[in-house]
Amino acid sequence: MNTNNQYDFSSSSDTVLESARKIRLEKQRKRKAKTRDKLAEFMSADIHDSELGIIPEGYGGISYLTFLIFAPWLAGTIFMFFYVAGGNMETFRSLESSTLLTWVIGYEVLAVFILLLIFKKLVIYILSK
Repeated sequence: MNTNNQYDFSSSSDTVLESARKIRLEKQRKRKAKTRDKLAEFMSADIHDSELGIIPEGYGGISYLTFLIFAPWLAGTIFMFFYVAGGNMETFRSLESSTLLTWVIGYEVLAVFILLLIFKKLVIYILSK
């Protein structure tokens, strides 16, 4: 038997594994760069009032002021009724909370809600491209 025709499989398998690892790392690097570029594009996007569709044209100032005052108060009232009072009207009436406390609680509830919406929009944006 001639030993010159036998292959050294250990060195060729190491080369194949190294090649596969390099290819996998390159794909991973490209995917990270693509995600980073999408994130930068998302964060630099302009948002206009007309895209929201809830602000009447020309009434932006008064609408924002109204939302700033009443939306947190309403959200705080709803939160306190369902979460604190457990949906019981008698318990809700017995709560002695100030309007400012209700507004602050609602402000925090809305802030969390808005942050979750922004995160959802970011994830959808990244996955769509």
